Amino acid sequence: MLAFDHLVIFSNDPKRHQEIFSSSHKQVGVPGGKHDHWGTFNHLAFYQNNAYVEWLGIDDESKAKRSDNPLIQHAYHAYAHEQEGPIQFALRVDDISQYQEHFDELGIEYKGPFPGKRTRPDGTNLEWKMLFPKYDFNLEPLPFLIEWSGEGNKPLDEKDMNPSEFNQVIIYSPNPNDFVERLISIYQLNDQKLQEEFKWPLDNGNLVVKQGNGLEARFKFNLIKFKSSY
Repeated sequence: MLAFDHLVIFSNDPKRHQEIFSSSHKQVGVPGGKHDHWGTFNHLAFYQNNAYVEWLGIDDESKAKRSDNPLIQHAYHAYAHEQEGPIQFALRVDDISQYQEHFDELGIEYKGPFPGKRTRPDGTNLEWKMLFPKYDFNLEPLPFLIEWSGEGNKPLDEKDMNPSEFNQVIIYSPNPNDFVERLISIYQLNDQKLQEEFKWPLDNGNLVVKQGNGLEARFKFNLIKFKSSY
């Protein structure tokens, strides 16, 4: 079953924005690490429902600009257009190849899978794969799929786990009925009758589509939320 993996927030200063978030909401945040081949780095906040928030920044503009990875391209797009805030999120899967076969069968355009690797502060490496349905960076994001090698991205110390849950993402669309049809086809979601709000239960939260513009993430047990426009 699909699960929230992480929310991606583009930031020109990930450390500062993570620290502001942590201080304002009494949350724990930690340094992530560097993606040397993409020219990016991150800071993180982990949550009880096996999901996390990533503040993603660029530390090598030339590498990021040349990257063929859609997430790095999206981050560079946000950087070039001076857009800080949530830009994307990942859905975790156990077997990314099954979705690749599904995309091929239906003629759904995609890029990947892309291998990913990051060195954590303790020197250990994380590895993963990402698959991206094709989307326009100026419109509603289509979440990318991620498959981790091993147990995935978890805090190195239990004290760095926040007690709340990052358990809902709302995609606002100017044409929600059309956008929902795309989501159902791409991610093999259950069909729903037309209504003011479309909601799908995931393994560790809910994916919601509403009328409007922007991307929003909400957290259980407190009033924290992130929202941006595109």
